[in-house]
Amino acid sequence: MGVMNKLRQLLGLVEGHEEKIAKQISKRTSVSEKQAKEGIKKVQEVVNEDSSTTVEDQNHS
Repeated sequence: MGVMNKLRQLLGLVEGHEEKIAKQISKRTSVSEKQAKEGIKKVQEVVNEDSSTTVEDQNHS
């Protein structure tokens, strides 16, 4: 299974729980909840943009 597929699976688990995860991140690090939420959203956007391309596809182009 490719890295992007694994990321998509993990983000599927995250979806709908962004608030709770951001709160936990802010408790355990020096990152604010707002920054954590923004980071989660950015990761989701990048993975969704790359949903049509896998790591294996990139290696063969």
